[in-house]
Amino acid sequence: MIIENHGRKYYHHRIPGIVCTGFGSFLAYYESRKSDSDWSEIDIKIVRSTDDGKTWQTVKIISGEGQTLNNPVMIADGDSLHFLFCENYKRVFHSVSTDDGANWSVPVEITEVFDHIEHTVVALGPGHGLTLCDGTMIIPVWFALNNENKKAHRPSFVSTLYSKDNGITWCVGEIINYDILVNPSECAAALLSDDSVVMSIRNENDCRLRFFAKSPDGISDWQIMGADKRFSDPVCQGSMINSGKSVCHTNCDDKTERRNLTLKITTDDFKTIKKLKIDCCGGYSDLCIKNDTAYIIYEDTTDTDEEYYVNLKFRAVKI
Repeated sequence: MIIENHGRKYYHHRIPGIVCTGFGSFLAYYESRKSDSDWSEIDIKIVRSTDDGKTWQTVKIISGEGQTLNNPVMIADGDSLHFLFCENYKRVFHSVSTDDGANWSVPVEITEVFDHIEHTVVALGPGHGLTLCDGTMIIPVWFALNNENKKAHRPSFVSTLYSKDNGITWCVGEIINYDILVNPSECAAALLSDDSVVMSIRNENDCRLRFFAKSPDGISDWQIMGADKRFSDPVCQGSMINSGKSVCHTNCDDKTERRNLTLKITTDDFKTIKKLKIDCCGGYSDLCIKNDTAYIIYEDTTDTDEEYYVNLKFRAVKI
């Protein structure tokens, strides 16, 4: 089903994320853009479903007020929801809800946590973050450093943003060795069976495959696992989440075009995978797990002779 169409107010709805809350609801969030540019005037919309995605209600619109609000990320941690987003790929804010997303605290700026890293662009995720067994919250983050064009998204490198005190303070983890990668950027993280953290990394290497890296804590000692031939990718975002013994991954299973959105499931830490095609179209996606079902929100592109639109679709898949 389509949960958001382009319309008169917004040109695109893009960069979706979704979490399942401690109350069993779904919170979805995404950029509502007023033009087709990454640097458009952008609002962020948060919608909620209490009936497993059959209906959706808008619970909050964060107005960009002429600015670019970008890369929203949420973490569902028990009955608390942590929501982070960027402004102009420069500033980062954190907000909390304890009532299933109905109300949110005033966003607190946490940009200073990045001051020690030389960069011209910073962006979160996008998608969702995760909470480790010890309570540490982890969010993938990527940077660009280009002093000649400070809006450029490359050259780029990746790391994680983390909090060990329930979001009161945040720190930046070790930078993943980007000499091996060509312009790594948007990442997704999940837990493996030994509670280590695996990262799926968008990159611009000629092989057009997703790269994977592994860390014992999602913060340091990253080891590049390399490109995975089973994960073709047209240089696009992907998503990943763990549930019980399974890790689920979504991305466009194509080396040239953003199409063939595919769900890939592993129950043995990527030794084997099962593929389920979600849609012939593709784009950015995110997923959450509830019971034995994966719920996927993703971009659906529509081309006409005059315009290029992006709508958001939602689908449930038994796993």
